[in-house]
Order: sequence, then structure tokens, then C-alpha cells
Amino acid sequence: MNNIVTIVLSALIGSGVTYWFGVRQLRTETEIRMKVEKYNNLIKYLRGFIGVSASSELKKSFLQEWETSWLYCSDDVFHAVQRMLDYARSLGKNGNGNSEVGKEILGKIIIAMRKDLLNKKTELTSKDFIFLDVYE
Repeated sequence: MNNIVTIVLSALIGSGVTYWFGVRQLRTETEIRMKVEKYNNLIKYLRGFIGVSASSELKKSFLQEWETSWLYCSDDVFHAVQRMLDYARSLGKNGNGNSEVGKEILGKIIIAMRKDLLNKKTELTSKDFIFLDVYE
């Protein structure tokens, strides 16, 4: 009788641990997919803040996407975007700031996103990310 109780308890504990790790892994994978989708959209809309492609429509799209990212992004990404928004606000409606400073700020956002998704150090700097203007 004692053997049967031990076997049943072992099976229950083993099942519980397996379930817990499985749910945890699924949650992690879901969070990563959500972050990748949000970060891809944010990067796409960052164009609204730089160069000849700057537009209020892209800025609005960025801000809408940004607001839905608050639950998923890391603190570093959050603070990097806040620095960019502070810089954009400091320029006012003209938006004629130092493009090198702006590009460096945008590069830091990309680096923060990479660190959040990849969980590893990177040797890239904000200057490694080149934002090109496309002229028609």
C-alpha cells in the first residue's frame, strides 16, 4: 500500500513540474513573439522622426504602437524611447534638430530592443545603425 501511495505521489509531482515548465516555456515564447511584432512595428514607424521621410502620420502610428508596447517592452527600451520622445518634444514643431543626435538616440533604441530580445551583450553602437533617406 505504501508503494502505491509513493508511486501516485511521484506521478502527480512529476506531472505538476512538467506542466509548470511547459506553461512557463509557452508563456516565454508568446512574450518573445509579441515583443518581436511590436519592436518591428516601432522600428518601421521610427522613420516618422528622421530625415525626409518624417511625417506626422508615421509619428501618430509610432505613438499608437508605442502605447500598446508598454506592457511588453523592457525598462531599457522604455527609457530609450522616452529619451527620443523628449528630444522630439524639445525640437518643437520645426523639428530642425541635430540629425546626428537624433540618429544616435534612434540607434540606442535599436540596441535596447536587441538586448531585450537576444538577452546578450552586443558590440554594436548606436552609430552602427544607418538610417538612409530615400529620394524619389
